[in-house]
Amino acid sequence: MGFDRSRTAWFAAADSARWSLPPRGGRRLMVLLGRALTRRCPYSGARGVYRNWWSLRERCPQCGVLFEREEGYLVGVYAVNLIGAEFLGFGIVLALLLASDLSTLAIQIAAIALGIALPVIGYPFAAALWITIDLMLDPPEPALALARAEAAAPSPRTVRSTPAASRPAPAAIPPAPAADGAGATSAPTAPPAPDPRVPEP
Repeated sequence: MGFDRSRTAWFAAADSARWSLPPRGGRRLMVLLGRALTRRCPYSGARGVYRNWWSLRERCPQCGVLFEREEGYLVGVYAVNLIGAEFLGFGIVLALLLASDLSTLAIQIAAIALGIALPVIGYPFAAALWITIDLMLDPPEPALALARAEAAAPSPRTVRSTPAASRPAPAAIPPAPAADGAGATSAPTAPPAPDPRVPEP
């Protein structure tokens, strides 16, 4: 399977509009347990999410959700399967001990058979139960709202700077005229013309 560690990208790859998750609480738990026991998609309730009795498809055929959204996500299925098989097998053996006339040897054989058969039969239900536990403890609504907000946010505009060579040179500013002692601005005076009556040295 392909693994996607980004939960935002995981939501973007699925058609969350087809999900039919009830509000949080007891109703959601009951609906998810019903879908797990009937081997349907926990998110949309669609059928056909298993290739065969044991093999879960990579995605839901209706909503496209990736069941194993990250590497090792379905490891907990084995724990749920073994724990569930042990409790169920223990209950059956206890009932045989208390309410049947079977011999001890027959009950031991039945216990061994149950210990082998129940994990094999219960694996597909355990996979759906594990996803149910995840949806109850870590509901997708907050991350889904964040993913939608990020998708709707405008992308930041790239500010293009003008190269220094193409910028126009600043206009030369003439120097300010000097001020005289009275505070008035004096205009520059031309040098006096030479007197023709004075002989040149």
